[in-house]
Amino acid sequence: MTRASVGKPAPDFTATAVMDGRLKEISLSAYTSANHWVALIFFPKAWSFVCPTEIRAFSERLEEFLYSRSCAVVFASTDTELCLRAWNHTNEMEGGLGGVHVPLMSDSNHKISRDYGVLLEDEGVAERALFIIDPKGNVRNITISDADVGRSVDETLRIIDALAFKDEYGEGCPVNWKKGEAGLKMAEQTKVEGPIEMKKSWSEWARPKLQRAWSGQSQRSAGSGTIRTLNTFKSVSETPPSPLVSPTSSAFSMERNMEAAMANHNIGLAT
Repeated sequence: MTRASVGKPAPDFTATAVMDGRLKEISLSAYTSANHWVALIFFPKAWSFVCPTEIRAFSERLEEFLYSRSCAVVFASTDTELCLRAWNHTNEMEGGLGGVHVPLMSDSNHKISRDYGVLLEDEGVAERALFIIDPKGNVRNITISDADVGRSVDETLRIIDALAFKDEYGEGCPVNWKKGEAGLKMAEQTKVEGPIEMKKSWSEWARPKLQRAWSGQSQRSAGSGTIRTLNTFKSVSETPPSPLVSPTSSAFSMERNMEAAMANHNIGLAT
């Protein structure tokens, strides 16, 4: 069983859902063709403990998704549509949802949860997974939680805001970014000045120099001074360790050896 992937088209679905007490057929393509985002939220099963807390919380803030972000919220489980309708009609004191407004989609044949790669085959239930799908029908974010840990409405809204911001402005969103904050201009390139020869990789340039420095063989003149490094690798075999491993002696830390290897300011031209 393969899982839906970020950046790839989301598997389309058509199924029966409970919407405001009625049974209605819904589909992913109907939402995306109307230029809506979709938060597809799988939950393990009805008549449980964590699931109703999530569904009620998202339902109470449904307007923030629909009207502020043009995002549909769809909850899905492997329960039958009749089971979901009965659960929604039952009041909270008796273990029901008490009449929520978010669609409760039935995946009783397990096709949707299997297509998205979140079906627990042995148990016949879906993982606690959330997929954010953009108006083009592509998966943009996937969150899979422990079965006993509910998800955050605020974080879901934040991620949708960040994805929409990135699409509109072409900028990245740093850690804890929130709507209204500045983004990162990913298109800007860093300008490097001075006689620096660009290398294919850091290790290609630094590895031999660190090896010489750590083995005590580096005695290169630099202007009026001379760099001399101590031989810190006295061991039974007299074999220096890998140049990617810091010496155990307290005389030279990894940072000190880096400074010795990079003492010449024309780092790209050093030999």
